[in-house]
Amino acid sequence: MKHGDGWRPQADSCAEPLRYDGELPGAEGQSCLKGCVIMTFATELVCDSCGAAFSTDQPILLCRRCGGLLDAHYDYAAIKSALRLDDILQRRPTVWRWREFLPVREGHHQVDIGAGGSPLIPCPRLAEWVGVARLYVKYDGMQPTASLKDRSFAVAVSKATELGVRDVITYSSGNAAASLAAHASRAGMKGLILVNAWAEDVKLLLLCSFGLPVVRLNWSSFEEVEALMAHAVHDLHLYSFVNFQNPWRHEGNKSYAFEIWWDLNRNVPDHEIHPIGTGGGIFGAFKGYQELKKVGLSERMPRLHGTQPTACQALVTAFKQRCTRATPEGDPKSTIAEAIANDVPLDGGFRPLRVIYESGGRAVAVTDQEMLDSIRLLGQEGISAEPAGATTVWAAKHLYEHGVITSNETVVCVVTASGLKQPTALAQISLSSLPAIDATADDLDGVIGRLQK
Repeated sequence: MKHGDGWRPQADSCAEPLRYDGELPGAEGQSCLKGCVIMTFATELVCDSCGAAFSTDQPILLCRRCGGLLDAHYDYAAIKSALRLDDILQRRPTVWRWREFLPVREGHHQVDIGAGGSPLIPCPRLAEWVGVARLYVKYDGMQPTASLKDRSFAVAVSKATELGVRDVITYSSGNAAASLAAHASRAGMKGLILVNAWAEDVKLLLLCSFGLPVVRLNWSSFEEVEALMAHAVHDLHLYSFVNFQNPWRHEGNKSYAFEIWWDLNRNVPDHEIHPIGTGGGIFGAFKGYQELKKVGLSERMPRLHGTQPTACQALVTAFKQRCTRATPEGDPKSTIAEAIANDVPLDGGFRPLRVIYESGGRAVAVTDQEMLDSIRLLGQEGISAEPAGATTVWAAKHLYEHGVITSNETVVCVVTASGLKQPTALAQISLSSLPAIDATADDLDGVIGRLQK
């Protein structure tokens, strides 16, 4: 299927889509469509680089003028006029609770397997260890496929469905692949999943359970992956779901801001820390906090910080040098932080770097040993984390030690995925030290005695 300039999706059987023209639909219009129309306030897609604007009703990926990244713009005055918090809170606590801020027009196109609504967990032990008054973990290990990616794919796949897209492709370290496979299968799409050849077997087994074809991908530099995905889009006419190449994925990540704001009693934290692979999580959260300000629900923005593994910290190096784009650095295969391991983020990390600069944040490198320490510390709070998600804990400690975070402030560490995604990393922590005993009273008494010393 070719998604060229002249391609348009077929009309849906439910109703002809409503287009926002500056006036909200009346009750009569909503009633006659029997709940199918949500009424998006998205107005256009705008290019980061050249400012060109495009319709939100086309299956466009990158800017057709210059190839730049696109971002959805909304009519915030209309959202402010239409927003009713009481109505929002009566909805299920998924990303779709915040549908006024999302680009999907028609309710029957929502692909809803429960993404969003993850807990914000107060962690007093971690707060004491870091040195701050209040520390919370935003835990996305409880998402349907056990990672943050479900937020972004819930929205991106739903929008693609609305646009008539059927043939899809993505590249992933493993988490995004599972999420696309789950959501695309639910939507009845066909496609191909490319995943790191060195991804954890458990991730691959989960991925294969969703039924889409999976191919292991070898690469040396992430720039090769970018070029390969460009070929898939331009020459094979597949619809890409690679973060930022797809303009809709980070829209789902805005729900981080909305949920955290609500769970903090309509306040925002002083600091929020995100792991960065391509940067969709931190960029989406930043956009969400901006939107809360634009509609008058918040007056403040948190300082947003990003983490990378020391083995491949191109973004951290760029930040230290005050660059707007990173250059390739390090070996992605040499760190246990599979989910955020690349030698350079897509587009040189322009978007996450922009967020860090504009919010007054920092980019922090975390060692593999510090990740393992963080997994232990999170475990003491009852939280299971994969290495990439655990980076935010030691990053908080580093930021406190360098005076960026102060003792009276509130910190949110985003833990992006369950530790069950990488059980071999967990094995490095505990299996080698597990004692074994025979089923005798003497052996039990002995081990208890040793543990009590």
